[in-house]
Order: sequence, then C-alpha cells, then structure tokens
Amino acid sequence: MLVRISGEVKNFPWGSKHLIQDQLGLGPTNREVAEVWFGTHAGGQSKLLSSGQNLSEAIGSKLSFLVKFLAADSPLSIQVHPNSLQAKEGFAKENAAGIDLTDPKRNYKDDSHKPEILIALSAFEALCGFRPRAQILEIFLAFSESEARFGELAALAATDASLEAIFSELLEDSALAGRFASSVAGLDIDSLSEQARLLVVDLLDKYPGETGALVSLLLNFIHLAPGEAIYLPAGNLHAYLSGLGLEVMAASNNVIRGGLTSKHIDKAELRNITDFSELAEPKVYLKKLAEGLVEYPVSASEFRVYRAQISGSNLLADIDLPAAAVIVCVSGEIAVGTSQEEREVLKKGEVVFVSEAKKFSLSGSGEAFVVLGS
Repeated sequence: MLVRISGEVKNFPWGSKHLIQDQLGLGPTNREVAEVWFGTHAGGQSKLLSSGQNLSEAIGSKLSFLVKFLAADSPLSIQVHPNSLQAKEGFAKENAAGIDLTDPKRNYKDDSHKPEILIALSAFEALCGFRPRAQILEIFLAFSESEARFGELAALAATDASLEAIFSELLEDSALAGRFASSVAGLDIDSLSEQARLLVVDLLDKYPGETGALVSLLLNFIHLAPGEAIYLPAGNLHAYLSGLGLEVMAASNNVIRGGLTSKHIDKAELRNITDFSELAEPKVYLKKLAEGLVEYPVSASEFRVYRAQISGSNLLADIDLPAAAVIVCVSGEIAVGTSQEEREVLKKGEVVFVSEAKKFSLSGSGEAFVVLGS
C-alpha cells in the first residue's frame, strides 16, 4: 500500500503566516498556521488524497506515532509530557472527576505517553531540559550585581538545594518577573548571562509578568541548524521558541503547561511530572547508516526516524520496510517505489503512507524524512 495523504491543519496564535505555507506550497494566508498533523490521532486524522477516506479506516488500525510540521513565530508554552504510568493515572483520574475531554482545563486527553523528537527544517530555537547547575549559578551571580534577589537565588544554587526547589522559587516569584526588565542590568553581549537576560526580557515583552519567563533561566537555550534535532522524553521541561521543524511523537496529545501561554496552567502537576535532572547535551547525535541515509537514534519504541538525501548519483534502493511508514518530502522531488510495484513522486511538502510491501526505494533529487512505526 502506497498512498498520498493530507494533513490536519491547526491554527494557533503562536503559529506563522508563512513558514508552513511556504513548505507546503499553500500560498499566503491571513491566519497563523501552527501545525499540520499526519497520522491517525483522533485530534487530527490524515485522509487519503485519492478518496478523502480517513487513514485509520483505510488501514483498519491506528498508527503508534504522529508526524507534524510545526511553525513557531512566537514561543510555545513551557511544558512537559507524562510517562506511560502517569498518563494512564492522570487520564483515569480526570475521567473519574467528570472532566470533559474538550474542557480547556483538562491535562490528559488520552492515556498514552508522548516522547517526541523535533528536527529543525530552518534555524530553530528552543528551551530543552535543565542546564548544568554551574551555568545556573554563573547566571544568578551575574544578575546579582544589579538585582539582590538573584544574590539569594545564587546562594541557594550554591548549596545542595534541588533544582526543583530553585525552579519553584522562580515559578512563584511574580514580583521578580514584574521588575526583571528594569532591575537586571545588561552585561557583556557575548556572555552566557546576557543571552539568558535578553531571552527573559523578550519573553516578558510577549507575556508581561509571566514567571515562566524566569524559568527559562534554568533551561538549556538551544540553537538548531536545519537537520539538527532535540529529543524530549517524558519529564523533559521544554518550550519551542521560533522556527520551522518536523516533529515525530508517540500518538498522544498530553501536555502539562507551566507558563508562557493563555491556555490552562497546572503548576502542581507540572512539578509532579517534570524530571529535574541536569541535561548536559540536549541534541541528538545522528547515526550514519549509508551514503545519504542517517538515523536519529532515540529511546522511544513507537517510532524510528531517518533522513534521506537523494541525488542522481545517490539513490537508496531495496530498503527493508519492517513496519508501516510515513515519508515526508521536505525539498526537491523524490520518487518512492515499493516491492509491490507501486510508485509515487513527491514534491516539497508532500507526504505518503506506505505499508505491506517488504521493501521500498527512494530516487530523484531532494531530501525526505522516513518515519517507521513500531
């Protein structure tokens, strides 16, 4: 089975009026397009372009993963996703409490975990996991020269106080958030501390008085070049800030938010779910499998992700297809063929679903991502 599929467009205020539109060839729009979903999740079903039938109906099952284009012109919320046990317990608890699935105050929309990978398709900025404590202390000490509160926080960070305790201090300090922009003086432009200060000022400009902006001081500020990626397992506190990316995740929509949003915030549940370990290296190291084919190794069992770079001198033939796959063309023109003599030619932004064949091949000239299910 090799079929072209459509994606479910999501319009959120933090989206972009051009990033996804340019990627998918939609032309200019007056509304922000934030995400386009490809998969069988109830929150956004793909359809067969040939018939309009839901993909889940066509294949008689649900996929273990969900693929999205994501475009951020403004920061997304600071958020975290639960592990499998937390998701099951949280979903059951909210069901028992009679909270409707459409209630904006609901945290758990299903009973699944949501590990995810974000692969940059443009320059992309994100917050991902907790910085090493030494960096946090460096920032607090630099800020303490002009804002006494950071002297107190530096003293706390210099002890064996947990990152959770420091996190809680910032998350609850609305007074500091209110005066930060005026009370914390500028520093050496190339310093880690000044980069952190400028980010907080920018976030506070977008979300005045929001303590989530202060929490950004604790998180790794990541700059991704196209093709680079970050992996977000359960408990990883993160926020996407700007850029165009391809997201792959377990088929879930469970998000617990802690700030930088007008949506429901649940600080208590955020603390319960968050992994407060330091994350020294957030980026995913690519594994070369063959010329023009790399894997993004992650621990999730629901999906595997590969990037294929195809040219006239480099085609990829007779690749094993152990599970159903979604193939996304992000540049050029790529022909997808299967061992069942099926063939589709994809242009930038076009997507196919493939299954049942034992092998597939890629030819042409361009770049594509191949996502295999479990």
